[in-house]
Amino acid sequence: MFARNGFHGTKVSDIVAEAGLSQPSFYLYFDSKEATYEALVEEFRESLQRVTLSNLIDPATPKGSVEGHVALSFQRFLDFMAKDRALTEIGFFQPPGCSVTKQQMVVWVANNISQEQAHGIFRKDIQPLEIARMLVGILDQFGRIDADDTDRQRLAAICGKLFCSGAGADGT
Repeated sequence: MFARNGFHGTKVSDIVAEAGLSQPSFYLYFDSKEATYEALVEEFRESLQRVTLSNLIDPATPKGSVEGHVALSFQRFLDFMAKDRALTEIGFFQPPGCSVTKQQMVVWVANNISQEQAHGIFRKDIQPLEIARMLVGILDQFGRIDADDTDRQRLAAICGKLFCSGAGADGT
């Protein structure tokens, strides 16, 4: 209901009608609509953080494999976002929670980038927070695309290539 109607457009009566519950049953589990929404957003954030942490590149990764690993990281994010479109809508795209989610994700990604820079995987002349903001911005746009497995893999490969080789005519 939150994904379809937004936070402000959703009422407890809508939630219980959709779930086939009574309002007293709803209040056995949640104190309010806000508590329900926060539980959903928190579930999304915890899962997103796990995906982000799983994308940390191992320092032993050969230089020639980095682009493939970056593409796989993007694919994991896009697959995660596609797995439950309604939860992604609530946690990543809709206010009021989306801004906090994206700010947290920037910090998580920046922590990964900082470690990868320390291991010489990525260049050090660009601040990790700037790189992280760019990556979250890309996911904000590509995550909105209703893509199938093949399209998500293709988009992820483009992201890996762009991130590692640049957008210049000569690949730099």
